[in-house]
Amino acid sequence: MRLFSKITLAFTSLWFSFLMILPDEFSKLRVRYYNKRGGKIHKSVAISPNVRIRGRVEIDEGTSIAQNSSISGEKVGVFIGKNVMIAPNVVIVAFNHGFEAIERPMAFQTNTEKKIVIEDDVWIASNCSISKGVTIGKGSIIGANSFVNKDVPPFSIVGGVPAKVIKSRI
Repeated sequence: MRLFSKITLAFTSLWFSFLMILPDEFSKLRVRYYNKRGGKIHKSVAISPNVRIRGRVEIDEGTSIAQNSSISGEKVGVFIGKNVMIAPNVVIVAFNHGFEAIERPMAFQTNTEKKIVIEDDVWIASNCSISKGVTIGKGSIIGANSFVNKDVPPFSIVGGVPAKVIKSRI
């Protein structure tokens, strides 16, 4: 690795670390940072400190993402609508690791990817995980500590591991 590349990598790592620990008031800087790295994040999105966004991610206006959350869209993408509330420690990942070939370590197998769609006005409570290929319908609520691995109908309240519909909001 050339010296210039090493310096650039070191500076980028330091800048990212600094940006992630800044208070909530620096949310706009975090939005700009992710947009420069290929994201499509509306300027009104609030991103708390210590949030990680990787791969193809599109987030519409009015959405907020609380601390320690991780969103990874890889190549297929995570698409988040308007006015979505994402609580602390939420993990949204659009892939699973490959594991079929037992003669090869799982770390070297091809991931399987499917896009995730979170429609408008959704509330995802703390410590939830959203799996690949899931669509969460408009106006839904995902209860704390849930694992969502199937589509959620609009205006539903779901919870559990795996998440199941508890009731409808309409």
